[in-house]
Amino acid sequence: MGVKTAVTAGAVGAAAGLAATALIRKKFGSDSVGDGRHPEGWKAVTVLGDADDFTSGGYPAPLQRLADELEIRIAPAPGDKGFEVHARRRTDATTSDDDDAADAELRTALRDAKQLFETGEILLARPRPHGHRPMTLPGRAVDKAEGEAKGEGVL
Repeated sequence: MGVKTAVTAGAVGAAAGLAATALIRKKFGSDSVGDGRHPEGWKAVTVLGDADDFTSGGYPAPLQRLADELEIRIAPAPGDKGFEVHARRRTDATTSDDDDAADAELRTALRDAKQLFETGEILLARPRPHGHRPMTLPGRAVDKAEGEAKGEGVL
């Protein structure tokens, strides 16, 4: 396969993916793809481990920073596979006017607390251990997705 053919195939594949995403969102709405707001504002994450270890000495640092503004529940996960941490902003907590930013902040805190508890560190996509990637159109798309991944999407 020649370079031109590979580039063309990659561009066609990327365009097809974007078109499919747009059609799904148009047909079902963004709330139907799994990342819509819970009517009561709850966000949840499943954590592998013992719930008592998670709460001993306070929550992991990313969640502890927001703990004063949150209502947090911990429940066993289905199938005895760890536990679930459910959190939402308290109604009396002062938050920003931007609900999307508050959702992203809570979602990021839950994800980071899960990673810190399970692995001992918050996993980062950057800096890349394998070095610098050339700036290409697909590379920019990956960089953008990595940059936005923490605060969006399904937990």
